[in-house]
Amino acid sequence: MEIFKPLTRQIADQIRLQIASGHFPPESKLPSLRTHAEMQGVAKNTMVQAYELLVAEGVLEPRRGAGFYVTGARGAPISADGWAPALDQALASVGIDRSQFHALGGSPSIGDGLPPSKWLETCRLDRYMQKIGRSGLGTNFRYGDPFGYLPLRQSIARKLDAYGISARTDQIVLTQGSYQAVDIMIRRFVRPGDTVLVDVPGFYPTYNKLRLQGANIVGIPRTPEGPDLPSFRQAISRFKPKLFFTQSTAHNPTGSDITEEVASALMRLASKAGVLVVDDDALADFKPPQSLRLSRLDRELDHSVYVGSFSKSLSSMVRVGFLVCSPALARALVEVKTTLSLNSSPYAERTVDAVITEGRFERHVVDLQNRARRATQVALAELESHGASVFCSPECTLFLWARLPGVNDSTAFAKKLLERGITLAPGSIFLPNSSGRSPWFRFNVGFMEATDHMELVWQEVNRWR
Repeated sequence: MEIFKPLTRQIADQIRLQIASGHFPPESKLPSLRTHAEMQGVAKNTMVQAYELLVAEGVLEPRRGAGFYVTGARGAPISADGWAPALDQALASVGIDRSQFHALGGSPSIGDGLPPSKWLETCRLDRYMQKIGRSGLGTNFRYGDPFGYLPLRQSIARKLDAYGISARTDQIVLTQGSYQAVDIMIRRFVRPGDTVLVDVPGFYPTYNKLRLQGANIVGIPRTPEGPDLPSFRQAISRFKPKLFFTQSTAHNPTGSDITEEVASALMRLASKAGVLVVDDDALADFKPPQSLRLSRLDRELDHSVYVGSFSKSLSSMVRVGFLVCSPALARALVEVKTTLSLNSSPYAERTVDAVITEGRFERHVVDLQNRARRATQVALAELESHGASVFCSPECTLFLWARLPGVNDSTAFAKKLLERGITLAPGSIFLPNSSGRSPWFRFNVGFMEATDHMELVWQEVNRWR
């Protein structure tokens, strides 16, 4: 299993990601070899070799006496007048998602974004739904609190306390899943042409929402330790962004967790530059409570917003998520929420609170983590035994980011597997420019235990070589 690549290859891949995400637009000049070497903390000769790799791959071109430039051409950032093209691009990405991610005939998807249903059945959500439906008949026909069901917000406050995040109920806004939470943040802060930073690779629905809002998306390469700090430092200096969307734990799609060193440095940079960090922790229940979250380092929640969700740990049908932030921002976000959707679902919120308060949820989360831990180790062994390269090797996650031997175009390979009834998640989906080419795949460890499906993958790999 190839986990550590040569340093020159690592640097070249980081630069490639920066180019794909728009950090270095086509026809732009890269920093000088000496400057870039100092930024990366490496010798100049190492940077020379990294640049030469990218020249050989057609990504960069040297210009005598002028330095190195990115090849190709790129349009200007989206403005208010470019909203219609932005809509077209967002909807095109949704089309890619539907055609390549949804399993044929209901068969399991190795690239699926949800855990296997059998992992969630132990919680017996159906029992609570029936109970909530029979009780509180009067409230079932009324709008709820704009902030969301108060008892659930109290339960979430206790849950956050175990993460080291202190928040009162007036700092918690319930939403219809993390999707709506992210949408509320974008509607509140982003105007056409504004620059927003995102993880690359990253959570593709966030890219779609930003495109729809007309944002200029700039990617920060993800490393096994978290967001790449030199890239983040350079981006906030160059673009003066308002927001940075990232994930501390169980990063989707790489499965990586942020280290304390990277997290501390990132929050210092963000607070100094006035960048609001949005930490989307939709897979929180797959990780132990002591896992590091960026909002834990921001005690007053002045420079971060924590996003949580129960959709992955209970059911995607129960659309309950939440935002945690400063009291003043929470009030502003509630105004956006009520403007967009009037209210979230009191029925769903009461159902989730019943699961939490009656004690079944804690046992369910322990079982969920044990299942994910076993599946992660089985999946890593499976990939290693067939010569695949993994981005990182977490102890417990839902997703792994891996390259298959001899496969350089994951989209073309995924289309080939689709003909055999197997769906994979190609890496291009997780780039801001989904038309780009990537050798990476996102694997769902919960579905890799279906050995007959993985056997078909390895058969196709052998044919592909």
